[in-house]
Amino acid sequence: MKTFNLAVLTAALLLLAGCSKMEAPKNIPNESLSNLNPKGMAEIGEPLFTQFVGSVVGFNGTVRSGGGPNPTPAGNILYNLPLYKSSAAENDWWDNLAEEFAYSGQDFFAANCRGYSPNVPTVDHGDPRKLTKLVEAMDRRGVGSKFKIAVFDDCPASWGANRNVDNGQGYQSTNPKFNCGDTVNYKYIWDLNIKTAFQNIPDAKRFKYNGRPVVFFWSITTNWADNYGNGNLKKILQYIRTQFQATFGQNPYLVIEKSWIDRDPTVNDPAVTDAVHNWFTVANPHTLYTFNGVKVGSGVPGFRVVQGTTNMFIDADHGQRFITTLNGTRGAGAVLTLLEGFTDVAENAAIFRSKDVTYYDYPNQRINILRRYSNDPYPTTLKVEAEGCDFFNDVTPGNSGGTFREGDIDVVKTGDVLGGWHVTAAQANEWLEWRELPFKAGNSKFELRYSSNQAATVRFSVDGVDLPLVTVPISGNGVYATIDAGTQSISNNSLHTVRLKIVSGSLAINYFNLVNY
Repeated sequence: MKTFNLAVLTAALLLLAGCSKMEAPKNIPNESLSNLNPKGMAEIGEPLFTQFVGSVVGFNGTVRSGGGPNPTPAGNILYNLPLYKSSAAENDWWDNLAEEFAYSGQDFFAANCRGYSPNVPTVDHGDPRKLTKLVEAMDRRGVGSKFKIAVFDDCPASWGANRNVDNGQGYQSTNPKFNCGDTVNYKYIWDLNIKTAFQNIPDAKRFKYNGRPVVFFWSITTNWADNYGNGNLKKILQYIRTQFQATFGQNPYLVIEKSWIDRDPTVNDPAVTDAVHNWFTVANPHTLYTFNGVKVGSGVPGFRVVQGTTNMFIDADHGQRFITTLNGTRGAGAVLTLLEGFTDVAENAAIFRSKDVTYYDYPNQRINILRRYSNDPYPTTLKVEAEGCDFFNDVTPGNSGGTFREGDIDVVKTGDVLGGWHVTAAQANEWLEWRELPFKAGNSKFELRYSSNQAATVRFSVDGVDLPLVTVPISGNGVYATIDAGTQSISNNSLHTVRLKIVSGSLAINYFNLVNY
């Protein structure tokens, strides 16, 4: 196998965490928010950027339920299980996903779409109809303008699997393989996947390059496809483009994986293909490929699939691998950087907040690294969720709320605007801590969002240095208020450890805004 992602391993299987100040790395290119370029994606009134970073996001049923058994039935140990503890309420999963993705600062969410079967509705393996839940969650959580949505077509295994299950041959992609020359099969590419995906993504939320909605494709592997030469892959791309224009009145921006060119040289044509990515391998954890004058980068923060005779391992090295990947893609001038994969727990490649303490140091580490390479590495306002902290101290054992995450931290669903969760009954001698938060040169202040029915005092500290004690007024039971809770002066753009200490009283803590000004 040339490459791998959830489609290779999972298709093959399923188809049968007090740190001192750290300065930001000097070699990360930080684009100005006023950097205008006609190649930008933005809507009217938004800044136009020249480089965009996003990641593939799987959302199948196994991912939404927490990542599956550990180890998996095939023996692979899942180290980077999500910090978030899935619940029976599916909307909660989407709400947390939208918040975490926005917190990462990425430009685009490449939804890993694998189609659906009209005849077998129980298949839940990347159903594009689920994207309406993402859109709703973005709006519920107040992050509707923080990122845009692209489509990642996890072909060709998904094409074949949907065709086969729809025809009573089981959800598998090898018997028969997907015939790329049979136009009858194209409904499994277009009607039941790409078309449906974009029908569930409002135009204002579509990720566009040069004003055109972006569709990424994975590789054409001989394991799951045949009859791909003689212009048949070209025919597929032309069909998608024609149907997209007829359905949505837009010319899609089609980014294929290099194997398409290897299988069918007729797609090596700017009139057919808009851009090309070269995915990654164990030997090359990140790649950079130029086609039609456009550089596309691809890579991974780490990877581990060890099961039976399979041993595919890319050492995450406590975030250093991810830094190298991003330096070699976005940092090397990639216009589009496509990363594997925000929720890819099955291959230990996930970017989300994770419980992994073997290959990483704290839950938000990968998200924080990724934000440094975004178009807004030092945001004017960063909303920092209490329940998503990296470390904590709770004077009572267990999670009294029983939700969001495991450990001695009390978390419940919040009744505050924009939903989500909050840390409840925080009391004297308890604290919450976050690593490597981005402070701009100048002044920064903490705006604390809380609810309380008794007076309390709190203080923030930065890199172990306490700010003045702050009195938190009574807001009323279940009534939320926001107060200024301290300021800090920073000499240069840099990353710092922040701790929120409860000194007296008790309160519920929803989040704080780190406001740089």
